[in-house]
Amino acid sequence: MKLALTALSVSLAAVLPARAATFDVARLPAPSLADGEVSGDSALPADRPADPGTFRLELTFDATPSNNVQVAFGRDDSPADGALAAEETDLIVGWDCGEWFIRPRGLRERYAFPASATNGAHTLTAAIRVTSRGVCLPPQFRDGAAAFTFGGPALTPFPAWLRPDLWTHLRVTVRGAAAANETVRARFLPDGARIIIR
Repeated sequence: MKLALTALSVSLAAVLPARAATFDVARLPAPSLADGEVSGDSALPADRPADPGTFRLELTFDATPSNNVQVAFGRDDSPADGALAAEETDLIVGWDCGEWFIRPRGLRERYAFPASATNGAHTLTAAIRVTSRGVCLPPQFRDGAAAFTFGGPALTPFPAWLRPDLWTHLRVTVRGAAAANETVRARFLPDGARIIIR
């Protein structure tokens, strides 16, 4: 009888992948200003996983030695107008004239890393993990398949305010004469899997 109950329990157990949320940002319209600058704000998914996990940014675009493509993240709450103001921004990450860069909250500091090439298609992947205790681990960055790090004492360990699970909006900005043809994807990936036993 015990063997039959064990078999029944196993048959009713379901291992389900934890729910993830993926947000693809609409491409920006053609610029109307002489400097080629255009930007747009987007709300991040409200139905993303509540549990801490990994936030991943995937930014693909056509790079040139003179263009700028960046994504800002933060919380739209002062006032909540659907736009991410400078004082609401926690992090800006992107490309500027041949190098990757980040600007942490306050936007007074800038950390850069030279890109492997200054022309052609590039993909930046940034992954930030928040532990079950709500601690943000130092982010991981990739230029295509190659991993790299930004130096600077403010980034080791990464500041406690960097909490992608609290972000509500992002802002994409492109500058330069040539079209960037940017593709921006934000993903919220919870850790592990859920096991349901009925």
